[in-house]
Amino acid sequence: MTNHWADIQNSDAIIIVGSNAAENHPISFKWVTKAIEENGATLISIDPRFTRSSSKAHIYAHMRSGTDIAFFGGMINWVLNDMEKNPDKYNMTYLVEYTNAAFLIDPDFQTATDLDGKFSGFMAGDDPNFGKYDKSTWKWQTDENGVPLKDKTLKDPNCVFQLLKKHYSRYDPDTVCNTTGTDKETYLKICETYARLTGPVGKSGTIMYAMGTTQHTNGTQNIRAYAILQLLLGNIGVAGGGINALRGESNVQGSTDHCLLFHILPGYLKPPVATDVDLQAHFDRVTPGFQTADPKSASWWQNYPKYYVSLLKSWYGDNATADNEFGYQWLPKLNPGTNYSHISLFEAMHKGDIKGLFCWGQNPAVGGPNANFERKALEKLGWLVAVDLWETETAAFWQAPDVNPADIQTEVFLLPAAASYEKEGSVVNSGRWSQWRWKAVDPPGEAKPDLEIINELMLKIIDLYEAEGGPVADAITKLRWKGWYDSPQGKYGASDLTDLVSREINGFAEVDILNDDGSVKYRKGELLASFGHLKDDGSTSSSNWLYTQSYNEKDGNRQ
Repeated sequence: MTNHWADIQNSDAIIIVGSNAAENHPISFKWVTKAIEENGATLISIDPRFTRSSSKAHIYAHMRSGTDIAFFGGMINWVLNDMEKNPDKYNMTYLVEYTNAAFLIDPDFQTATDLDGKFSGFMAGDDPNFGKYDKSTWKWQTDENGVPLKDKTLKDPNCVFQLLKKHYSRYDPDTVCNTTGTDKETYLKICETYARLTGPVGKSGTIMYAMGTTQHTNGTQNIRAYAILQLLLGNIGVAGGGINALRGESNVQGSTDHCLLFHILPGYLKPPVATDVDLQAHFDRVTPGFQTADPKSASWWQNYPKYYVSLLKSWYGDNATADNEFGYQWLPKLNPGTNYSHISLFEAMHKGDIKGLFCWGQNPAVGGPNANFERKALEKLGWLVAVDLWETETAAFWQAPDVNPADIQTEVFLLPAAASYEKEGSVVNSGRWSQWRWKAVDPPGEAKPDLEIINELMLKIIDLYEAEGGPVADAITKLRWKGWYDSPQGKYGASDLTDLVSREINGFAEVDILNDDGSVKYRKGELLASFGHLKDDGSTSSSNWLYTQSYNEKDGNRQ
């Protein structure tokens, strides 16, 4: 999400692709309708089938499933060519000043157009069709201060704009329509309509997508194509613009912000890799460099160390000190170049490299790609813990019709969880509004809230590590957990884990913090009022800088 749903009312044109908002996401389509009726917006539906959203659209285009890259690549090609012919119809200032279109790339970099489908640096493996990239040419040209060089005329053959033109030159309308199955006249109408309605200064358009876009092996590339198109047209960072995902669950934004993705830590911080030998090496690798050298750059991520140290303090408390790099060495380090995503994890299970799996509110036996393979991978596990509202196909994979239970060595534990209205806590909607929900009823039987299950499990794990030790035991035993989540703490008492976790997320002063004049700014333990108050000296903690000031005690209003 780049914009709130309510902001769609400001759009001049809306593309719905890979989704059917009218039926499956009415809260967003409410604002589409308002944009059409009150703002004169044009709705474009692109879908393999004619949906309810298509029936409301001004233009509908059929496309073959899985041909999004061709479809949007052609739109990008159309815009790039038209932009050179008719620059007055586009926000060229936005393009030059607020995107990297003018940045100069290493002259040795070559596009897939130059090299028949591969970029420069491709190194084939045993199979010539598979390999990896040496990305040494994938870099900016910079001045002596490390600031990227630019050609604001967009004429230099090594600038991003010209390289984009070269790369997308293959995506001509005939080739695209032969690939997508889209009527050529309709396709060209969409290209021109969307460019003309959203490209000029003061105009904007949004793209709304869902699983129809992402549930592909090239789902990431689909979204990147949308991003390129929107940046060319000046549709990012403006009212009525953006790329907005239709979520099917009320806390997708929250799960993303709080690190339910494999490649990030809470607040979109970077996980350390094996080559980050110490905390400073990690900061040197991930904290932006050229932005701080560029006098025109705000470079907000220069504050990265403040957020990172505050995160470590929230995890390790008094055990995290400047002398031990705030516990940095206790964090697991990723191997550079290793993929830890969903597919790779199941491949590792299938090979026997992963012995156990916690499956929390997920059902990969039917929801993952290549379900038969993933079920086979589950058979290779030593143990599986499924936490859900009911017995899922994953929890019962050993009972499938084509499986002999006697051949399955995986020990399966099914833990009943509480539903959303059977526990209290916060969720975060697509507009990043953190909203508190009170418990309506008690969970049935032995069902428990996820937080309670996690806490009981972790307290037992800490006890085992303290008694028996183990590899990097300090990573577990030094956590600020025992004495924090198992004893009376905070206003609402120890049983209210949601309160304790919410305080940890918000962040608080680890010591008394003084103003420049010596007056007290925060007492030790006091909740912080702004992420701008986070420090990298260990005096503050926050497990997610994005949500500092999300939790408070004023007037009993938690959020």
